Amino acid sequence: MKVQTEQFGEVELAEERVITFDKGIPGFDEYKKYVLLPADVEGESPFFFLQSVDTMEVSFFLVDPFTFFQDYDIKLEEQMVERLQLEDPSDAIVLTTVTVKGDISSATTNLKAPLVINNKKQMGMQVVLNNKDYQIKQALFQSGDTAARQV
Repeated sequence: MKVQTEQFGEVELAEERVITFDKGIPGFDEYKKYVLLPADVEGESPFFFLQSVDTMEVSFFLVDPFTFFQDYDIKLEEQMVERLQLEDPSDAIVLTTVTVKGDISSATTNLKAPLVINNKKQMGMQVVLNNKDYQIKQALFQSGDTAARQV
């Protein structure tokens, strides 16, 4: 299957890589099918793009939040676990959206509403966590942190 992306041009991917968001992603409800693409060719970066299969204009910049926030802990309600058909916690991939305005050093991430993907069944959804400590616009890099991390 060929997918058009703004970041990488046209990419050829296996059908099995398509992740279905049954209810879409808030604000993008009409787009249900996505592919997860590593931000770098080697796959060593904690950054990804969640690319809509249907339109190249819909793409989300994501990060593995555990790379930057070791204490990040999400507790999914039982109904979310059932909706995602998660049988084992290791089946879940948790990623958060990243917003970059200007320089990458001022990037923020949404720890309050991560995307959770069942990597075995290729199903995903955005969940809102009931944790007042997690911010919608959490600074991704702490001051002096950017030199230590390669994007």
